[in-house]
Amino acid sequence: MSSLKEILSREFYSDISKINDLGEVPEGSEPLLINEISENSNNNILIIARDLKRYQQLKDGLEFFLNKDVLYYPQWDCVPYDRISPNKLITSKRLETLSRLSNEKDKSKIILTTIQASCQRTLSLDEVKNKFISLKPGEVIDINNLVNFFVSNGYEKTPTVREHGEFSVRGGIIDFYSPLNKPIRLDLFGNTIDSIKSFDLITQRSLELLKEIFVYPASEIILNDKTIENFRINFNKKFGSQKEKVKIYDSISEGISYPGMEHWLPFFYNQTGSIFDYIDKPIILLDHLYDSSLEDFLETVNDHFQSRKDYDDNKLSKVENKYFSIEPSNLYQNKEEYNKNLRSRNCIRISPFKKPDAINLNGKASSKYSNIKSNRSDSSSYENLKSDILDFTKKNKKIIIACSSLGSSERVSKILINNGILSNFKNLESFKNIDQKNIYLTVLNLNSGFHFDDYIFISEQDIFGEKFYRPRIIRKAENFIREISSVMPGDAVVHVDHGIGRFENLSTLEINNAKHECLLIKYANDDKLYLPVENIEVLSRYGSDISDEMLDKLGGISWTTRKENLKKKIKFLAEELISVAAKRQLSKAEMFNVPEDFYEEFCSRFSFEETNDQLNAINDVLNDLEKGLPMDRLICGDVGFGKTEIALRASFLAAMSGKQVSILAPTTLLARQHYETFKERFKGFPINVFELSRLTPKKDSVIKSINSGSCDIVIGTHSLLGEKINFSDLGLLIIDEEQHFGVKHKEKIKKLRDNVHVLTLTATPIPRTLQLAMTGVRDLSIIASPPIDRRAIETYVFPNDPLVVKEALLRERHRGGQSFYVVPRISDIEDIEEYFKEFIPEINYITVHGQMPSKQIEDRINDFYMGSYDVLISTTIIESGLDIPNANTLIIHRSDMFGLSQLYQIRGRVGRSKVKAYAYLTYKEHKKLGKNALKRLEVLQSLDSLGAGFNLASYDLEIRGSGNLLGEEQSGQIKEVGIELYQNMLEETIDELKNTTQKSKNNQWSPKISLPLSILIPEDYISDLTIRMEIYKRLSSIILEEEIDEIAAELIDRFGSLPQEVETLIDTIGLKNLCKKTNIEKIDCGNNGFLISFKNNTFSNPAELIKYINNKKNYISIRPDQRLFVKFNEQKENLIDYIKSIVNDFLKMIEN
Repeated sequence: MSSLKEILSREFYSDISKINDLGEVPEGSEPLLINEISENSNNNILIIARDLKRYQQLKDGLEFFLNKDVLYYPQWDCVPYDRISPNKLITSKRLETLSRLSNEKDKSKIILTTIQASCQRTLSLDEVKNKFISLKPGEVIDINNLVNFFVSNGYEKTPTVREHGEFSVRGGIIDFYSPLNKPIRLDLFGNTIDSIKSFDLITQRSLELLKEIFVYPASEIILNDKTIENFRINFNKKFGSQKEKVKIYDSISEGISYPGMEHWLPFFYNQTGSIFDYIDKPIILLDHLYDSSLEDFLETVNDHFQSRKDYDDNKLSKVENKYFSIEPSNLYQNKEEYNKNLRSRNCIRISPFKKPDAINLNGKASSKYSNIKSNRSDSSSYENLKSDILDFTKKNKKIIIACSSLGSSERVSKILINNGILSNFKNLESFKNIDQKNIYLTVLNLNSGFHFDDYIFISEQDIFGEKFYRPRIIRKAENFIREISSVMPGDAVVHVDHGIGRFENLSTLEINNAKHECLLIKYANDDKLYLPVENIEVLSRYGSDISDEMLDKLGGISWTTRKENLKKKIKFLAEELISVAAKRQLSKAEMFNVPEDFYEEFCSRFSFEETNDQLNAINDVLNDLEKGLPMDRLICGDVGFGKTEIALRASFLAAMSGKQVSILAPTTLLARQHYETFKERFKGFPINVFELSRLTPKKDSVIKSINSGSCDIVIGTHSLLGEKINFSDLGLLIIDEEQHFGVKHKEKIKKLRDNVHVLTLTATPIPRTLQLAMTGVRDLSIIASPPIDRRAIETYVFPNDPLVVKEALLRERHRGGQSFYVVPRISDIEDIEEYFKEFIPEINYITVHGQMPSKQIEDRINDFYMGSYDVLISTTIIESGLDIPNANTLIIHRSDMFGLSQLYQIRGRVGRSKVKAYAYLTYKEHKKLGKNALKRLEVLQSLDSLGAGFNLASYDLEIRGSGNLLGEEQSGQIKEVGIELYQNMLEETIDELKNTTQKSKNNQWSPKISLPLSILIPEDYISDLTIRMEIYKRLSSIILEEEIDEIAAELIDRFGSLPQEVETLIDTIGLKNLCKKTNIEKIDCGNNGFLISFKNNTFSNPAELIKYINNKKNYISIRPDQRLFVKFNEQKENLIDYIKSIVNDFLKMIEN
């Protein structure tokens, strides 16, 4: 049989223009073929994938097989005529490709796109060509011109650059993030570029120096006088002048970007182009089934246009809600035009099948060995795979086993070695590294394997069954938890010594000709306290908002009394907490150890790639289970972030070690979903999985199995807490969606056994558990990185508007999805049904609520799951764990009536797949929202980033305070002092009680240092108040000298060289830390010297101090009030350095 090289040389390269079809090219092998063609041809190659999934698979393949750069032209991630703009990352990638194609002359480029993207009209070649600027170090620039370039080319000005298409100007530092580049920082000296560096978006620190960069536009629509004028003319020509205001028209007229304006792109330019115009004489490779994909897409576009046109023509439609959509032919090429574009170029259709008139390349799909998945009884099930590999080796073929991730390649190699299939193999990083060896293991997302030429690719799915692949984005959990303790003007704050006040603003005072920035805090009777910024750590957020009547009186005794009383209560609580934790430490629990090959095989059945956070959480749980101490761990992961997988693996270890596992779910539906998942994953293992809930037909026999021990894993609702149930040998208890269980339920479970491992899973931990975890009584693992491809949920909060709701539901239906409509009360369902009948009769809906018989609920939700209905109207029954990936629009009726945790959980029901999800939170028209309800909705809208569940519970802790950590009693203790201070006092008391041998120290004080020097961060250095407050807060919490140097380096890097005032501030922080170590409460500077006051007039080594004063009596003396007076020396050295040298002498005395 001829090789691939031979066939191509003989039949392909001789006259490419006459070739229309290539057959026997199995899916997944195309990049191998493209690699071969690109090495032997100078033509540009354009690959058109039929859909997004294929685009991603081809992208992964091209990165593995090809040595050269590939250009990507992705499709938008929003539906046609959407009211939102495409993702900035996608726009950036598209512009990068168009810019490079129009500005780089060399041929032999490889471009990957999709049917949708290639069919879409975009900027004409003239609009992109030469529309960039180049910057080099040493170049003189006009800053205003550069800023104008950013603004008119679609960049958004922000205080800190975090995303594509943003820029910021801070004095002589300009940051921006543009297509083709990493985030860039320009450091200017006057108008000259001193240096160009890339920087890290998370830490904001500079990385590497660059010699030259090109800055390209950041948006496909550039708003300037010409484009705005074009838009206005075209809009009025098409739709006529409107009597009422039209949002998009007004925004664009004022030069303001409008969400979704890209869907009017032809209105802005005199002519448009397509990706075909940018590529000179390409070979176009068309994906298998491309023609049916094109037809389906164009049909969808026409449907979307028609439904919007009908909506606009409806007399009921308000002008502000109209679409003003333009004809599909203006935005997309129609089928005739698209095919004409293809025919005028060199097009080749690719097919996995043998075709009579094609050049057939002898490739074929790999065999499937996935029966292994359901039949793992012994190693004989791997025999087919083993014999095939031996056979291929004899024929001297190169065998490459493709795994989905690094972790899974380790796992697969262990399984195959344990089953005698692999003994000698090599890890392969890229295709070019293949050498004389026969068997390789690599990380490559292949949907299924293939045989092509001398290469045999076997995918992980071929061996274990289907997996789901998505592009990888790594996000660290520790970077993800937002700083929610930052203090902003208007916030209620707590001062350790003076109590509750209100932070008004930052105020600069001039004392002895030196400027001092202070926080102005207002107390009762309009008393004012000015707190120097270097002492900001004595301040904490109160948490919830308060009225002026609740403010403390400066100098009053009420605060001291409240604080002392609370200390006693906290001490009692801390003692209880410690005894609970100690009991767990003293009791023994079973250590779980399972043969590694069984465990690896079980893990390989997970259909997704684990995220980093998920792997960390799994390792935390495994370590806990191997310690021999009872585990008490809280897994806080956003809805759909993979907590169930952690439960599955822990259950596997416990059940295979002969222990029983009990999984507690809040609702019958969730229990049933878990039961199906567990049953499927444990198939073929000697483990019995049972369900116990209202839906269980033979409850008595299940209870009998639990009590006798023949049941290994039981999944159930509150039924598991019944009197009849006595576990034979319970080893692991898993509580899912914990916020639905009352304390009594949980206490009852705890009483089951002292030596039971407890694993709690939740997306929004209720404040009590969050507080326990934060205080270190329970362990906490956070899964903050979304599963690859999860999209943030676009959240809108607005007064109920029937037309907006109708549009949202119809949009979801048009894109083939389903919707949830959630109401707070059963009585609301009737009104919603009436609305559906009157306004959207074409929508097929079903209703569900808690008063229905459980069988009816189950059947109805099952019908919805199967796709029989477009909309599910329900009460909060959908809140707990329902997983319907096809439902991606959510309407919440009267959202002000729900709790924050409830809203978040309900919102998590959508966005379970890679499709963009929408949540519409409505409230009654003309209703004034209560302050808390408003705050809840604002918080939810701001938390549209993924993984916000942890922040949410912290907000909830502030909005409604926390319950008593130990039991049911709701306590107002937090209200006394605010959440942060309460947390600090509790942690401190726990530390004191744990270290009874050490004398307890009160750390809640801050040395006061008065210097005749200006101490502040000038507004012209950091203008953004939020960033300034954040820097003050970070500086005040610094303990180590190295941290001070680090933050100084960061400030220079981000904002330019340090002004004298900032240097003084940083030095003062260092001095303050030394003072705290030596128990110095106050340093007061005068004209001739300075006074030192010790806290409570105590110094830990008085004998040495007296000796030191006697030796230095010329310039140090003790005053009658026990304060030390130190004269300035004649050398006039730096004031702070001089004070530091004296304090350092004191520190040496203490350490000696």
